[in-house]
Amino acid sequence: MATFNHLAQSKELYQKAKEEFEKAQEKKDGDALRNACAKGWLSAIEATYAYLAQKGVKEEELPKGGDRGRRFMVNKYFEKELRPYYFFLRDQFHIEGYYEGSLDFDEVATLLDDLNLYIEKIVKLTGGHH
Repeated sequence: MATFNHLAQSKELYQKAKEEFEKAQEKKDGDALRNACAKGWLSAIEATYAYLAQKGVKEEELPKGGDRGRRFMVNKYFEKELRPYYFFLRDQFHIEGYYEGSLDFDEVATLLDDLNLYIEKIVKLTGGHH
């Protein structure tokens, strides 16, 4: 059940990130673009939690505090091939997009596509539904 809830939350946040991105693009608003990146990162976190739940991590054991706990869990439970996706999305959305504000609209559009691929990959790996 936890897996499904996290996947649903991930997809909802992904949609919010896309909506925020579209608003940002219309207004050429850098702050809104940063917000889209923040929502994209939150979506990636929820997808990550869905995968961890599928791997047997209990809800109360999921890292809520920050990057260190998530990094530990990703390194411990993710297959080697899946880890780079998580770290790429973290670096791009969280660091470059949100904190640094260094991404342009084209880069964020591509990242949103990458995020959708990550979510879909996790859906397949967890047996979740589209």
